[in-house]
Amino acid sequence: MFDTRDDWQRLCESADLTVKRRRIRVAFAGGRSHEVQVHVTDDIYLLTAEIADSATAHQLDDPYQDVWLRNRRSRLVGFRIDNHGSLVAHGWTPKEGLTAEAFQLLVRAVAREADRYEFRLTGLDKR
Repeated sequence: MFDTRDDWQRLCESADLTVKRRRIRVAFAGGRSHEVQVHVTDDIYLLTAEIADSATAHQLDDPYQDVWLRNRRSRLVGFRIDNHGSLVAHGWTPKEGLTAEAFQLLVRAVAREADRYEFRLTGLDKR
């Protein structure tokens, strides 16, 4: 289903984006950064960014409600608990007609929202 070979890398030509394999590191002002993983299907790109591992996510009183409340306020980036119990941010876009500007906007949004959530939970910059 997911292919590791695609030309999405050409859409990432920007000083704040560093591509390594299927991952994009997004650098923010102030020295923080966050890593986004690219999953490729025939028709879409799915972008995910880990916010917190299972142990950290489950320190919340109710991680599922926390994610649900956050999703109610979000339009471009969604949040979920994955099958490993980790807290993850995600976004997707169709491949057809995709421009570098639109792809970079989504990559930065997923990274930014994941980084904000991580900072709120831990106060750290691990990812």
